[in-house]
Amino acid sequence: MATRNQISYLTINKDRISDPILVVGSKHYEYDKENIIDGLRKLGLSDITGIDISAGDGVDHVVDITESGSDFIKSHNEFYATIICMEVLTNVQNPFQAADNLISMLKKDGVVILSECIVRKISKMPLDLWRFTYDGTKELFKGLKFDDSKAMISLTREKSEKLLPMQYPFPQILTSRHPDESSTGYLLRRIHRRFFAGGVFKISRLMPETTIYSISTKKS
Repeated sequence: MATRNQISYLTINKDRISDPILVVGSKHYEYDKENIIDGLRKLGLSDITGIDISAGDGVDHVVDITESGSDFIKSHNEFYATIICMEVLTNVQNPFQAADNLISMLKKDGVVILSECIVRKISKMPLDLWRFTYDGTKELFKGLKFDDSKAMISLTREKSEKLLPMQYPFPQILTSRHPDESSTGYLLRRIHRRFFAGGVFKISRLMPETTIYSISTKKS
């Protein structure tokens, strides 16, 4: 699966991507707007392997990245120059073990490109378990050195799906109507702020769905 923002992030950082490449969570669904493997091929890359928890379009091998005893993981120790794992770890039961297994398959000085939602509605693929901040992602991948200058975010409310520089605090939905926001959405937010923000739910602000993108390198 892939979004336009994910393809844009790969394109912006194409100089950091080299063969052989492992795409984690490579299954392509009918509703996906983009395809990571196709996007990589358009960038001139060709030695690409796709793995996923279930078989399907774009999947070369069915692999559970949380299983250290997996034949695929053991047979690809320090094999890949680039590992791309986008919005997968939020759905795995043991993200720490998954991160360790991905690092084990990465060559020395190899690159990992990640994206994870920090704000998103609950989804079932097949489970929805975690949300990771940028610092949380670094904690998962302690064996990697992150390039903070390459970290970016996207806001799904943006119709253009553009990437933005990484920043804290994250942008929040404005009290006024945003040009990209529907009249109904704006009305519902006004109702929320007027009747619920200081009441039962104790929520004073709302945030758009937000994804964090990052690049890291395996320490020598």
